[in-house]
Amino acid sequence: MHDKELWSWYKSGEISGLEGLYNSYYAPLTNYGFKFTPDKFFIEESIQDLFLKLWRNRDAIVTPLAVKQYLLLSFRRILLRKLEYSPSRLEDAFSGEHIPFNLELSYEHPLIRAERAQDLKRKVDALLDTLTNRQREAIFLKYYEDLSYEEIAEIMHINLGGTYKLVYRALERLREQFGDFSLLVLLYLLQQRR
Repeated sequence: MHDKELWSWYKSGEISGLEGLYNSYYAPLTNYGFKFTPDKFFIEESIQDLFLKLWRNRDAIVTPLAVKQYLLLSFRRILLRKLEYSPSRLEDAFSGEHIPFNLELSYEHPLIRAERAQDLKRKVDALLDTLTNRQREAIFLKYYEDLSYEEIAEIMHINLGGTYKLVYRALERLREQFGDFSLLVLLYLLQQRR
């Protein structure tokens, strides 16, 4: 079912609309949460808090232009608050760089299952480790979640120009250190994980 339909049902008080949104976005939200923390409890609790807030505040919540973006942004705020990264700390001189964001490919990926799995995974992880936490998060949102630069800017609390620079600098760093082909392989692998 389409996000807008589910959102409309949810807004009208149909619990099945909220349930549909939960079922559609549970896996992406969980996956996104694991990029910040390995603590499944915090992730699960944050998802529950998100959907409880959605239900309680459904009359006051405005219908977003992009449901996925809205849910990722709201979930991120709740999770970071639970992890004690308060909004005031997000605005500090580090611009959120102090918030860990781990991005790596798993062994289950079909392209990594081959005979050279460990070697390829080490190379991909080395590629990703050259990026800052914010760059890894921006790359994840852009190439794994397929969000627009505008959506990424809102989720990460940075301006649009900053989002373009963040992604550009991440791609440049990867290209400088590992060449165009390795970069293409990495971006392909990220997109295939969706």
